Amino acid sequence: MNKKWLFAILILGVLIAANFIFKPFSPKVIVNSITTTEDAQKIEITPTFIDIGKVAFAGGIVSKEYEIKNNTDKSLVVRKIVTSCMCTKAAIEVSGKQTNYYAMEMGGDKNPRITFEIPAGKTAKLIAKFDPAAHGLKGVGKVDRSIWITFADPVGVKEVKFAGEVVTSQ
Repeated sequence: MNKKWLFAILILGVLIAANFIFKPFSPKVIVNSITTTEDAQKIEITPTFIDIGKVAFAGGIVSKEYEIKNNTDKSLVVRKIVTSCMCTKAAIEVSGKQTNYYAMEMGGDKNPRITFEIPAGKTAKLIAKFDPAAHGLKGVGKVDRSIWITFADPVGVKEVKFAGEVVTSQ
C-alpha cells in the first residue's frame, strides 16, 4: 500500500479516537440559566432536616426525599452532589430524568462535575439513601449526615441533613 494512504488512514484514526476521548469533556451549553443573586434566593429546598428516628441495623436501606423548587423563570444547574459519609448516597430527579447516585469523596477520589438542569418553575426530588449496616456494628448509635448540592453560581452550595439512631433491633 502507498505510504501516503497509510499515513492518511493513521491520521484519520487518530482524529476519530480523539473525538471519542475528548467529547465527554466538552462543555454543555446551558440556555437561560440563573445568573442573579435575586433569582438564587428563589431556590427552596424543603425540608432542610429530616429526623429518621430509630433505624434497625438489619432493616435495609432507608430512603428519604427532599424537594428542590426552582421558583424562577430560568434553569437551575446542579454541578455536584456530595455526602458526608460512605453510608449515604444521593441523586436528583426531575421530569423523568435522574442523576447518578453520588456519595462521599474519599481517598483522593472526587465526585465528577455534572451538568443537570432543573427547569424553570419545576420541582425536583433529592433522593437520599442511607445504609444503616454500612459501618458494621461499629455504626450502631446516633448518626448525623449531610448532603451538599453544588449549583452553578450564584446559587452556590446548599446543605440538607438527616439524623437518627441505628439500633440493633426494634
